Amino acid sequence: MAYAVAEELRLLLRLPPFTADQEATAVLLLDLAEGVIDDETGQALEQSTDTVVLDSPTRQDPWPDVPGTGSHKLVLPRWPVTAVTSVTILNDSGTDEDLVQGADHDYTWSAAGILTRVNGWWPTHDRSVQVLYTAGFDPLPKVLKGIALRLAAGAWANPLLASSESLGDHSIAFSADALGMVLSGADRKALGRYKART
Repeated sequence: MAYAVAEELRLLLRLPPFTADQEATAVLLLDLAEGVIDDETGQALEQSTDTVVLDSPTRQDPWPDVPGTGSHKLVLPRWPVTAVTSVTILNDSGTDEDLVQGADHDYTWSAAGILTRVNGWWPTHDRSVQVLYTAGFDPLPKVLKGIALRLAAGAWANPLLASSESLGDHSIAFSADALGMVLSGADRKALGRYKART
């Protein structure tokens, strides 16, 4: 599910039906705009199911001398979380341990992307917890469509990537930054509510 589609860009620009080349250009520009948005938020916002392997941070508590104890909570890279399918402790010995979900079992999870170990602690070694989970928005927030279309339309209006042009003795300067895909302050503020939690 893309943030916006080529036909929406065509309608915004009030152009006749796209040729195959124009359609391909529109798709590319919208894909680049989506990348700008994802870079700003620090996460892809469309819903997907992913497998991640996490490091467990060291617990900050009054029992620093207790060996083999990590944090009580882990933060998943993406949110909102809509499902956690499996959580596995990856042991150095190769005897991995599948955990059972539930408040009276091994772990619970929240939509904010927090995995909480019930009556225990996550292990302390690197790459210690593997999680299969679903996160992201479905449907996507409508603000994403508007920002993606505005960014792509700005780039469409400057196909030569010119950063400046003068008429006397005609000269044009080119720059990749001139693609026009720069988020405004209002865009950054709107996207702030969807930033990844670290």
